[in-house]
Amino acid sequence: MTRTLAAVALLVLAPAARAQDMPLAQILIPGEGWKKVEGATKPKVTGLLAPVSDAAPWKSATVRSADGNTVYVGFSKGTFLHAHALTKDGALDQGHPYAPLRLRTGSPDIAVHGLAADRDGRIYAATEIGVQVFDPTGRMCGVLTPAAAGVPEALAFEGDQLTLWVGDTKYTRTLRTAGAK
Repeated sequence: MTRTLAAVALLVLAPAARAQDMPLAQILIPGEGWKKVEGATKPKVTGLLAPVSDAAPWKSATVRSADGNTVYVGFSKGTFLHAHALTKDGALDQGHPYAPLRLRTGSPDIAVHGLAADRDGRIYAATEIGVQVFDPTGRMCGVLTPAAAGVPEALAFEGDQLTLWVGDTKYTRTLRTAGAK
């Protein structure tokens, strides 16, 4: 009898145990895609990120988590996004690999050109194969198709719109979430 109750409890509670499983279907709006924004002015670069060391790739993108306690870093050449906890004095800890990036077939690494975070803890990484989306635990939710051919240059949220710059052209995509504050 106890075994039967335990089995029933597992069957009933199993869906709730997948709380961090965040498929793209949760944020995509049917029929919505990337839209080109005419007449947009490209934002200016306010500073450059320095290399970690002479042998290491450049930090190419950073974003703070929705709760403000973690900084995620993408590199000009890499296979993972990295996560760095903020210490009490505001410094970053040494960090660790956080989310495995999907690579182009046959390529040993990929560049992250922009990062964004939404209010639900997802991290978005702009790469040449599309915008890779990760849940708060670092698992891949999926990849949004590229907005246009070319190298993405910037990624950010403007309310419920994910904004992506490819060259001098701005693209937006409305999602069922909003950017982290």
